[in-house]
Amino acid sequence: MRTKKMTRVSFSDNPPVINIKMPTKWTELSDEELRLVFRILDHYSGRKENIAFHLFRMLTKMHVERQYEGRYQCCFPLGKKKIRCWISPEDLADQLECLSFLEEPGAAPVRLNRIGFGLKKSYQGVHPQLHNVSFMDYVRLENLYQGFLKTKDMRDILKIASILYPGFRPETDHIHAYEGLSIIQWLIQVKGMFAKAFPHFFKPSADGSGPAPSMVEVMNNEIRALTNGDVSKEAEIFDVDCWRCLTELDYKAREAEEFNRLKNKS
Repeated sequence: MRTKKMTRVSFSDNPPVINIKMPTKWTELSDEELRLVFRILDHYSGRKENIAFHLFRMLTKMHVERQYEGRYQCCFPLGKKKIRCWISPEDLADQLECLSFLEEPGAAPVRLNRIGFGLKKSYQGVHPQLHNVSFMDYVRLENLYQGFLKTKDMRDILKIASILYPGFRPETDHIHAYEGLSIIQWLIQVKGMFAKAFPHFFKPSADGSGPAPSMVEVMNNEIRALTNGDVSKEAEIFDVDCWRCLTELDYKAREAEEFNRLKNKS
């Protein structure tokens, strides 16, 4: 669970020290800060910018007043006070080092609480880890995500938004570009989490070669594994929590691995 909004800059008088506490991972960002991160990522997309510096500047509300002999006089507003200090490029680099997590997807899924922020209507997201999301919706998410990777069609992202943010209507509702970016990031994090939680089912092929199976084939195989070929159970399976279905699929994949291991050994 992400942290609540916190004070990133504080000051102590004796001795005079400016204390700066930056987040070190995605889950340490408040919802407001996470929204800020995706605004920055969207704004500077495709440009050679130091994203970490811009986030540091926005979180601390720092602004540079002047430069002298390679150092910068910076001002940090703290309530009604303004605290000033001189910062060298080396000092700044040390402060930015902890923000290197921005270059990686993150080990745990995080998402914006709501999309449509500031528009006519906003929508609350499902659980970040997709708990209580049906297996049918999980299959739809996977199909849409794979389709987006091939075509980069943002209409797929709007359809994904309708699943992850119930009530959102892709035909009539709108989201900001940075919110679409946050949805892509969320799905990448979810896929990484599932790969660790269900290592047998999401185990990559031994050599990574050969054409990838179609999503229809993958879906049919998953459904067949869960229903044991009984088509009368398909509707029931689709309504089950995706975590429960993936747990069962992982167990069946582990059984198959063990069976093949014993068969090859004998």
